[in-house]
Amino acid sequence: TMAGLARPVQHEINNLLTVIFANLEMLKRTAAEGGPQRQLDRVAEAARRFEASSRGFLSLSRRPVPGLSAFTLGEALVAVRPLLVVLMPAPGMLAVEANPAEGWAVRMDRALLDEALIALAREAGEALPRGGVLSLSASNRPGPPEAVELAVRWPADVALPATGTLRGIVRDAGGSVEEGAEDGAAFLRLALPRSAADAPE
Repeated sequence: TMAGLARPVQHEINNLLTVIFANLEMLKRTAAEGGPQRQLDRVAEAARRFEASSRGFLSLSRRPVPGLSAFTLGEALVAVRPLLVVLMPAPGMLAVEANPAEGWAVRMDRALLDEALIALAREAGEALPRGGVLSLSASNRPGPPEAVELAVRWPADVALPATGTLRGIVRDAGGSVEEGAEDGAAFLRLALPRSAADAPE
């Protein structure tokens, strides 16, 4: 039921936000400099945060059921990103670099991946210092063997035990884990084998 309602609810929210943003733009053209402009900027920022929050909650209702499936990591990261943004206490604390249209498919339990990323973002939101960033990216690794890499970076002086869940599900899916630190940042490079269904014949 929730999944069925997600699309019309998102459509209604988009319609309302279109009205809000259009009227804000008109007001900004006539508002005096200084305080009035800053107030309108705050309203616009609040509307953008509301949009991200609603997308996050609605994406949660559309999360896949547990089970193995083939998908690209870029597709998974872009789909869960709005929810991860909601879990961060300030804008700019999450960086996601992924393109759903590019990248090889992997085969694993996507619901478990989503849960691990949500747990990681929740923990990072509480542990990262002001100005700290949790970075997630997905890219192909030509190999051999061909693999898809999920890279995670965060400030080196912050402990994120939730990364253990990510390491576990990657190993369970036949992948490998490399971890370390460089340039003041801790990193995980999680390599997942390219799905046979996606490989050229």
